[in-house]
Amino acid sequence: MGQTQDRGSEDIVQLAPQAAKAAAYFDSLGLGYQKAFDGRKTSQIRAAERLMGRLDPGDRVLDVGCGTGLPTAGQLCEGGMDVTGIDVSEGLLAHARRQVPGARFVRADLFDPDMDIGPFDAVVSFYALVDLTADKFIAALERLRDLTATGGTLLVAVSERRTDEEVRFMETTYRPALCRREDLGDWARRAGLWVDELNICPEQGAEGQPETGLYLWARRPSRKSPVPA
Repeated sequence: MGQTQDRGSEDIVQLAPQAAKAAAYFDSLGLGYQKAFDGRKTSQIRAAERLMGRLDPGDRVLDVGCGTGLPTAGQLCEGGMDVTGIDVSEGLLAHARRQVPGARFVRADLFDPDMDIGPFDAVVSFYALVDLTADKFIAALERLRDLTATGGTLLVAVSERRTDEEVRFMETTYRPALCRREDLGDWARRAGLWVDELNICPEQGAEGQPETGLYLWARRPSRKSPVPA
């Protein structure tokens, strides 16, 4: 898929304890994580197609929480983009390097202040910013903003969580942090982003349960362009 040159593995950061715990969990899932969502990422695929319509071939795109590389990194490579994917799970990244040899994949923690691999013409993060409190979510958006070139597009998808009722995921359950559609645009503006739109899409979770996906389209403004309140 994409180009045929294998750009190899890289590891640019030591993981914090919380990220290391997440990495161990996703390492254990392997390709089972990818297979759990087969046929359930229609909105994500359409969003990536739409993003490529805003870009030129060769533009640099960062896929944050890239997992096994499919569908997004592979889709972007096939569209002629210069793709870098980051994830905390070396196990998932090993599959990504095999499945999408045309991209660069780096084991990295978004919240590591020393990570410096930008800027990119566009940054995407599909369902990687999960179970974050409002303050932590805003901090994540600030990190994504800093990885985006001035005027570049930031596309973030998350599952809407309106209550803290237990959610089932890959034979486990957890209590999610709230993430409501009416808050997401405000969080993005507080992170210093221009908000273009918020798309609300019906989706299916890993267990086939109905969920609502929130797709935030934003841009990094120039210093001369203040973010509206």
